[in-house]
Amino acid sequence: MVADTQTLDRIFSEARHLAPEYRLRLVQRIIQTLVSSSPLQEPQPLRFGEFGGDEAAMSTIEDFAIAEWQPTDEELDGP
Repeated sequence: MVADTQTLDRIFSEARHLAPEYRLRLVQRIIQTLVSSSPLQEPQPLRFGEFGGDEAAMSTIEDFAIAEWQPTDEELDGP
């Protein structure tokens, strides 16, 4: 463990002398060693209508107008 700590401290000390872009490259390469090299799954975009149904109807402009707060002058003036 002590050898690992000393090695890590030495690497850290040397990395501090690198330019920021090279430090980022170092971090990127270290991260690549931590992430498994298994192929990533293809992203599966949502299909149009996949979650459709009567209960999932989209809101309309009228719905937003009804829900919009329209204060009176008295409410705006305060107590």
